Amino acid sequence: MQEKYTPQQRVQLSFLGAALVAPDTCRDAFQRLTPAMFDEGEPRRLFTALYGMIAAGRGIDQVTAAQEVGADGQAFVIYCAETVPSVSHAEEYEQDIIENYRRRRLKELCLDISLHSEDESSDKTCGRLQSELAQQNAICNALADSSAREWADVVEEALGALASPDTNLKTGWNTVDRYGIFQRENVAVIAGRPGGGKTDFALTLAARLSKQYRVFYLTMEETRVRLMYRILSKTCRIDHGRIRDRSLTPEEQQTLRNAGEALKRHHNMVIDEGSGLTVGQIRAKVLRYRPDVCFIDHCGLIAADDPRAKRVDTITAATNMLKQMAKELGIVVVELVQLNRTTDRRGGSTAAALADLKGSGSYEEDANAVLFIESAVDGKQEPLHGDDAYREVDVRVAKNRDGETGRFPMRWQPQYHDWQPDTGRMGYGPMDTGGYGGAYYED
Repeated sequence: MQEKYTPQQRVQLSFLGAALVAPDTCRDAFQRLTPAMFDEGEPRRLFTALYGMIAAGRGIDQVTAAQEVGADGQAFVIYCAETVPSVSHAEEYEQDIIENYRRRRLKELCLDISLHSEDESSDKTCGRLQSELAQQNAICNALADSSAREWADVVEEALGALASPDTNLKTGWNTVDRYGIFQRENVAVIAGRPGGGKTDFALTLAARLSKQYRVFYLTMEETRVRLMYRILSKTCRIDHGRIRDRSLTPEEQQTLRNAGEALKRHHNMVIDEGSGLTVGQIRAKVLRYRPDVCFIDHCGLIAADDPRAKRVDTITAATNMLKQMAKELGIVVVELVQLNRTTDRRGGSTAAALADLKGSGSYEEDANAVLFIESAVDGKQEPLHGDDAYREVDVRVAKNRDGETGRFPMRWQPQYHDWQPDTGRMGYGPMDTGGYGGAYYED
């Protein structure tokens, strides 16, 4: 049913669902919204029904509301109530509805003026524009009043929020969690050159997070099976080349099967593969699986809705929509992004700047945090083998709206696709596992 609705209509349905599930949360919004702000048909009829109940001082009666919607009213009411992404974001749904309505009014007026410009005087056209401007200002003022708060009220609101549980997602690595990167509604960028370990690092984070939270990992470069081979290689400490080439002993094959059974019980993660996906298609997948965190590997492969659009415009639109999705659904979005080749001539990823994110500056603009994987990628390094072989790699937090920036040292074992904090370079104690033990599962 969802596919037949436009993004603007889905926002309307999200608000209506929130009003059905938690009417007190949306009661004030009915003073600012009007039926004209909803599309004709079921959305407008349901809003009108709910508006009448609230205006009359009655509670929300879903049965009566369904009857007033029409023939399919019951199914529509149930759909709205069951698919609302987050009741806590009702105010944001309201703001989106008003913004979409304002844009629609302006487009309709401009179109009408362009079609009838020769049939009316300039004074009449100016009068219509002035009237519309007054309406737009009135809508803006009403919306501003709804979000504005007195200073003392904001102080109380902030202090009251301190008593609520911490909803930030934790990896269990103190060296990473101290930066507060995985706060809900955040967009985090993991950037590096091809072959620098982005996917291994992201998979490690995803697997650790999936022990406590629901994770959606979308790969647009590899297959699901190849990603699982990486995870099994790390879990069993079997060189990935041996898994890839199927040169495994019977004992190793049994070890992999045992690990696979354990992995089924210890993680709450969906791994999806796809190529040529638009942001709208990605959003549909996220709405289906309802994760706490969504990994996109990698964002440079997101397809344009309009194949004629410039690549930079496609990425700019994509990052903006992903940011809106994170805020609307209350999830974390992690974007894997490549660095420009120019960094190779300027000292590699250690010299990378925010402007080096490949494709568009909107990656940095829309992100709450940007992490650079500072690994040397020169094609001359010898392959690593054995448990004691690793590469020292720093992960640099180059941008962080919610905390400090800096570096944390890591050990990367590409032969096992394994990342761990390098406590030897931190100068304290044994491995900082934060009570997790292995990154994927414990026996």
